[in-house]
Amino acid sequence: MGLRERYAQLIEKLFNGIDAGDFDCIGKIPEHYTYMDLYALMKLSDELDNGRELYEQLLSLAVAHGRSCIEKKIQEGEKIKICFLAISAAEWPAGDLYYFLAQDSRIECYVVITPLSDRDAEARKDTYRGTKEYFVQNGYDIREIYDIEKDDCLSWSDLGGVPDIIIHLTPWIASLPQVCQLVSFPLRCIHCYLPYGIHVEDSVDGKYCSNLVYNNDFANMMWKIWTDSEKNMEGYRKYGMLEGRNVVFSGYAKMDYFYSKREWIEEEIRSIWKIPEEKKACEMRRVIIAPHHAILGYGGIKFSTFPKNAFFLLYLAKKYQDRIAFIYKPHPNLRLRAVEAGVFESYEAYDAYLREWDSLPNAKVVQESSYLEIFDTSDGMIMDSISFIAEYLYVNKPLLFLRRNGQAFNELGTKLMQAYDTAWGEDYCAIEKFLREVILNGNDEKKELRKTIWQEELDYVRINQCMASEFAYRDICSLLRNDTVDCKQHEDGENDE
Repeated sequence: MGLRERYAQLIEKLFNGIDAGDFDCIGKIPEHYTYMDLYALMKLSDELDNGRELYEQLLSLAVAHGRSCIEKKIQEGEKIKICFLAISAAEWPAGDLYYFLAQDSRIECYVVITPLSDRDAEARKDTYRGTKEYFVQNGYDIREIYDIEKDDCLSWSDLGGVPDIIIHLTPWIASLPQVCQLVSFPLRCIHCYLPYGIHVEDSVDGKYCSNLVYNNDFANMMWKIWTDSEKNMEGYRKYGMLEGRNVVFSGYAKMDYFYSKREWIEEEIRSIWKIPEEKKACEMRRVIIAPHHAILGYGGIKFSTFPKNAFFLLYLAKKYQDRIAFIYKPHPNLRLRAVEAGVFESYEAYDAYLREWDSLPNAKVVQESSYLEIFDTSDGMIMDSISFIAEYLYVNKPLLFLRRNGQAFNELGTKLMQAYDTAWGEDYCAIEKFLREVILNGNDEKKELRKTIWQEELDYVRINQCMASEFAYRDICSLLRNDTVDCKQHEDGENDE
């Protein structure tokens, strides 16, 4: 059976259920209806009379159903289960929001670490171990759905049941096991999206952001999307099937960290960076090397210059080992893509490359851990990454962006790129000049421009008068109000969505 036939079957099931009265009373919709049923309707909505309108009505009904179930639990004195689906410590944006929720006596808040189905077994397990270690060390409540020995997942019943509210941290649902994909959850689950990165990228034809970011299936099934900037919010409004009605400009929760200024002592810097024993931390400049994974093109985007400069950047780390400390911070998918593109003949060869970085007295590799402390204690960055284009503006430090043919940016990215120096990925003279002139000699000519652009595009606290995590927490609290939702309200057409 093809996908279209499968979708048609699910839509028929929905229509039969509507005729049978299964959706007449919110709060009592049978559990066997899942978001897969809504997904099927969304995929074929353009082929049905008023298909889009029906889809939106049923999505709103699902949210109202979820709210009614939450209200019932509150009335019965039960805690509301809120689950964060985390894929990586490096991509964890929700520390402050988790704290707000964990302190709320009405809520049972926890993290479920989801394995990445689109990685090989070794990489999947390594990522899981590193991510779990981060959450354990930082005191998070973790519920383990992944059996690492069997390389398989448990069911939600093994974890005490399906959550009431699920906070997704990545839109790339194909990377997750089926049990963790939003289409597998019953309609009483309310889904939110707290992004792990800021979208500044696009494809050359301009279709990547419009189709795969602003109008992707995932975004069109969320109750709420907390977006990072006004420009990206406008993208959802312009291109999204829901025309941005489920999107709010909260700011970027991960960047709440940088609104509190910190003073770093010698021991703390040494715990983050590898500083030669004979040097004081203040005697070494500190530079991040952050290569992206999109070498051959991924989802229509091409950003990585890694094949051109992988070994030159390592050479620079060796050459400046008495003056600059380096952290090599690759995108988590680079290992897979570098072998796929033939930069390395095997995963073992790539791993040997990482060991060469780690063997230096002034360099270390950081993969599955928080990078906020690294940003805060750094002096600059060399990279061709994507989200870092926006994120690094929060520390207002110089960055050299490595160019290649095929790179393209959305409206936000085009504006932010004005704040940085650029060089072609194979222009070794320009790359080393950035280290000498900007990092070592301090000729940072774009500092004021970076500050201005950040204030205009990314300073969400100035606009919203609160942190992004607080903004999202208030939205979630709106689901926990003591507003009763009964069958009569539904019949009268009232909807507090």
